[in-house]
Amino acid sequence: MIEEVGEWNVTRGRITPQQLEEVLAEFDDAHADALEGTPVPIQGEPPECDVIDYDGPVSREAVRLLECARSGGSVLTDHDVWTDENLEVLVARFVNRPDVSGNDFFSKLELQLDGVADDVRVLFAELFLLQMLPLMQFHPATKVRNIERVLKNASGEYEIPDAIREALEKPVFRGGVAFSTRRFQQLSMLIEFVRYLRTLTTDELDRGRDEPLAWRKIVNKSPGTPERTLRGSLIYLGHPDYFFPIVVDIDKEWIIEAFYPEETGRPASGDLDVDLAALREWMSPSPGPLPNFYEPPLSDRWLDFDEEPAVENGEELEAAPYTVESIIEDGAFHSPQELRRIVDRWDSTKNIVLQGAPGTGKTWLARRLAYALIGSEDEASVRAVQFHPGTSYEDFVRGWRPAGDGTLELVDGPLLQHAELAREEPGIPHVIIIEEFNRGNPAQALGEMLTLLEHTKRSEREALELTYTREGEDRFHLPENLYVIGTMNTADRSLALVDFALRRRFSFFELEPQFNDTWKSHLRDRFRMAPAADIEEIARRVIAMNDQIAADPNLGASFRIGHSFFTPEVEASELWPWFEAVVETSVAPQLSEYWHDDPAAVEGVVQQLLAEL
Repeated sequence: MIEEVGEWNVTRGRITPQQLEEVLAEFDDAHADALEGTPVPIQGEPPECDVIDYDGPVSREAVRLLECARSGGSVLTDHDVWTDENLEVLVARFVNRPDVSGNDFFSKLELQLDGVADDVRVLFAELFLLQMLPLMQFHPATKVRNIERVLKNASGEYEIPDAIREALEKPVFRGGVAFSTRRFQQLSMLIEFVRYLRTLTTDELDRGRDEPLAWRKIVNKSPGTPERTLRGSLIYLGHPDYFFPIVVDIDKEWIIEAFYPEETGRPASGDLDVDLAALREWMSPSPGPLPNFYEPPLSDRWLDFDEEPAVENGEELEAAPYTVESIIEDGAFHSPQELRRIVDRWDSTKNIVLQGAPGTGKTWLARRLAYALIGSEDEASVRAVQFHPGTSYEDFVRGWRPAGDGTLELVDGPLLQHAELAREEPGIPHVIIIEEFNRGNPAQALGEMLTLLEHTKRSEREALELTYTREGEDRFHLPENLYVIGTMNTADRSLALVDFALRRRFSFFELEPQFNDTWKSHLRDRFRMAPAADIEEIARRVIAMNDQIAADPNLGASFRIGHSFFTPEVEASELWPWFEAVVETSVAPQLSEYWHDDPAAVEGVVQQLLAEL
């Protein structure tokens, strides 16, 4: 890896070939140690630095909590609450019930934990404590109040020890908005993480306790949603003597770029944490305190102070949770189980397509699935674009555009712009919605992104050079927290077929017309004076029409008419006049497109729909 990185720096003119040879020789001498995480010493006079000398209480309590996670125990009681049985209760009641209704996290939590034993509540409180422990963005009183809210319905009384209060009052880093807006997902991942620890052998646990990079591997391999900032926090808390309290990889990258190779005289190794550890040993050798890269004078070398902090001082930004249940409440006619299956699969594959007949609510559902994936209605994290026959790589990814001075400039398209936003907020999923995915030529519009979109290619190791590159620009990879959802109309014969290479990188979900009991209930709510029998009759007629369309060998199920055609947004006065208007102005023209050479068939279906009761 270090050879590849070194050669890359040589090609970019950052170091000379002779400097690379000297560094490789030095690296070979210490290669065995470096593999175990021992940083290769940096020669020369280190810069002055401020240090982090207030992390002792957090480090102390983190050791206690992580020991409970490995071996059992408690920091709030005198007996073991970190048992496998209590963990399984939390999996069943909390992790596996993400869609319980509730206006906020704590109202949902009370429904999820209703009736559980005190030990289960205490375990959840201690997991919550581990999540909040090092964070600066929450006031200490807020952290204490959150723990007390978890325990308030317990049958016993529990006190937060002074040692824990001291740690809560001396936080170490600002974690970003994900620690608030994705609280459910982060705590679910913590529960899964502790379960994973219980599957490891004693030797594996001992290695994780003794070796920083072994601990990092354990944290990153544990199951659950990515939650990059939380995993970064766990990595730091497991070895605060080695890792820095920096949970955003882009910050680590900027720091490394600022010091390697100009300040250190050698290229970076390719491992951000090992390179940071080398800087630490250079500037403030262990067991001394960690250098503080977020305060002058070190921050002056890499940090742009014009940028706003992710979370304002002392403020907790908690958005109302948005779940699959929220989609149902917004008016979806699909079952919660089907929607949850889509979200779970999307979380795994990163890329999905909603396809189906016209009027099945693909666009409407895509945005709400994005909110459910994110966990809140975070508009800034969702961007929608529409493909058309003229959509090109230059439009969607990057291309040359006229500048104001008459020259051409290289401009990033929506995909790269949103990818950069995602990279800056690694703890929050960012979604790009591509409407009419197959109306253009997706493979042509994506270019090399067709490879980089694949969920197994979201790493620096898999990075590729873009078609259009800026001077000195490194190879590119998409961030792990960028998700893509496309919509496809399967009834439009003029649309391009999606090739196999693209299909392999997306999961496809067929949206069926939903003329079910939920849809009927919606109509009864919109037409309060209409007899229930009339709504049943409309459903019967529409389903009969769709059966006829599906049976036509020239059409098929993809050409059925979706429920959106027959779903009024607001309450209407009369059922049958509304239905007649929908059939004559929306459905009949669609049918005329289907049977353009058989107007009699169109007329027959329309008459069946509008026949007198």
